[in-house]
Amino acid sequence: SLDAAGRAGHEPPYVDRRVYSNWNCMLAVAYLEADARLGRPELRQRAGVLLDRLFAERFAAETGMVHAEGVTGQLPDQVWGLLAAVRAFQAGLGAGWLERAQAIAAHLESAFGDAQLGGYFDHSAADALGRLGDRLKPIGENSVAAIGLFELGTLAGGEHLEHGRRALESVAQLPARYGLMAAGFARAYDRYLREGVKVTTGNRELARAALELNPYTVIEPSKGQRAIVCIGTMCLAPVTSPEALAAAMTQPPPVRPLNVH
Repeated sequence: SLDAAGRAGHEPPYVDRRVYSNWNCMLAVAYLEADARLGRPELRQRAGVLLDRLFAERFAAETGMVHAEGVTGQLPDQVWGLLAAVRAFQAGLGAGWLERAQAIAAHLESAFGDAQLGGYFDHSAADALGRLGDRLKPIGENSVAAIGLFELGTLAGGEHLEHGRRALESVAQLPARYGLMAAGFARAYDRYLREGVKVTTGNRELARAALELNPYTVIEPSKGQRAIVCIGTMCLAPVTSPEALAAAMTQPPPVRPLNVH
């Protein structure tokens, strides 16, 4: 309510200038999603610049993703870093992003994973931060981890699909108490019920059409202009048009219920 002269006599309000890794990875995922679905290449470029800097300054395979200066061992940075790296690879930002995603997934399992029941704790075993030192399994971060692991498994195989399933099972009793806050779990579970769909193509139009047909489609970049659709372990003949792509991707989803602990 003060005028300029009145404001001049006061200290400006504090502005937090720290860079938080999980929030920046969320922003990068949103930029990449906007480009993949709406054709916004300038946002893909911004996401690439953001992630290049963030991973150069904050990520190491041995320690995972740092949250902010001097703060390590937090689950949100690992799961959003994983999803951002997987999406960066799908966006065609380079094969190195798939390697980074696999490194984060390995660190996630070794430092945050529950070897007995599956799922991931809110902070690493070596970190003392958290609610009175107790290690909890948050539903939001485990759901994001599951989505990232499902996409990584569709691209690279291995145990990622199994780890994603166990992450969902570890928090499957929580959604009824969370209401709308469990929307992320619902999306991850909806993805789990379907076979993984991978479309290998260098054609942006076909890639966008694939995402419109199935929002959980995983794009594997290539130099070719045709699209090869793989559903689960079955790969179909290459297609060259959105109509042929639609015919190839029309498959009924299987039902695979979770085991609730």
